[in-house]
Amino acid sequence: MSSSRRIRPLTALALAASAVGTLLVTAPTASAGDYRDACTRSVGTRTSPNGWSIPARNFQYGSSGVCVREIQFDIAATVGIAPADWPGFIDGIFGSKTDDYVKEFQRQSHLDPDGVVGPRTWEALISRTTD
Repeated sequence: MSSSRRIRPLTALALAASAVGTLLVTAPTASAGDYRDACTRSVGTRTSPNGWSIPARNFQYGSSGVCVREIQFDIAATVGIAPADWPGFIDGIFGSKTDDYVKEFQRQSHLDPDGVVGPRTWEALISRTTD
């Protein structure tokens, strides 16, 4: 194999991930809220109790997608998850780890720690992660 035909390691990894039908997940490099626009485009918006535009759906254990990535990104930025640990946490899947962190965030925010990211939790997340 000549060096001009050699596949770079990241390309090979991406091809392997694609071949098994999984997504290659990398750590987010942008600021909090970067997934929010994609989230609201995918689910629409509603008005929160304080008049803010928030995603039109609630999210909880078992949810997945770009809105869950936004939740995970915001939670990671607010409850003290080290950026080095974000790739293992910010995966778009609302599993038990996300549920635990959402409940911890809700307790810290004086909300009912029910694990559901509804209007009040969205407000709290947005208020803590928006410049």
